[in-house]
Amino acid sequence: MLDTLNKFKNLKESEELLLAYQGNITDSLTNNLLTLAENKLAMVEYNSRTKKKVFNILVEVLQNIYHNEGELKNADEKFHEILIMVVKGPTTYEITSGNYIQQSISDPLKKRIQEINQLSNDELREKYRNRLDEGVFSDKGRAGLGIMDMVRKSGQPLEYGFQSINNDYSYFSLQVNIKH
Repeated sequence: MLDTLNKFKNLKESEELLLAYQGNITDSLTNNLLTLAENKLAMVEYNSRTKKKVFNILVEVLQNIYHNEGELKNADEKFHEILIMVVKGPTTYEITSGNYIQQSISDPLKKRIQEINQLSNDELREKYRNRLDEGVFSDKGRAGLGIMDMVRKSGQPLEYGFQSINNDYSYFSLQVNIKH
């Protein structure tokens, strides 16, 4: 099981921490984090395709966290804290996030990630196109493409973990690996 907090504490010498943030998330903070990440990537990655891929996946991860934040509006302040890291390793970039979610969406989210992780590239491409063609959006205006987008763009299954905090909340850890 992925554990975001231990991941942060146990970075290896061969890994370069490009971005790390722990705290509450806002729309303007999201924009600032993306600007920092873009500037840092410009300094360490010369392949523009890889740079773009890492940046776009980071945008998707932050959007998912920010949208889920709305589900926690009645929660204690401590449940609004997130953790995000971008690490460059010898062969991959790792985008790791951790955030609290409602316990009621843990199982459906786990099931959805498992389903997407098991699809072949062709099956994933077809499912993604079908979802776009359906044009079905949730009551929050989301099409449910975020997880598929992360797997499509990274070409790797997502690593994840859920830690039950209490009857109402879980801590959700997610890691997207992007080869460079």
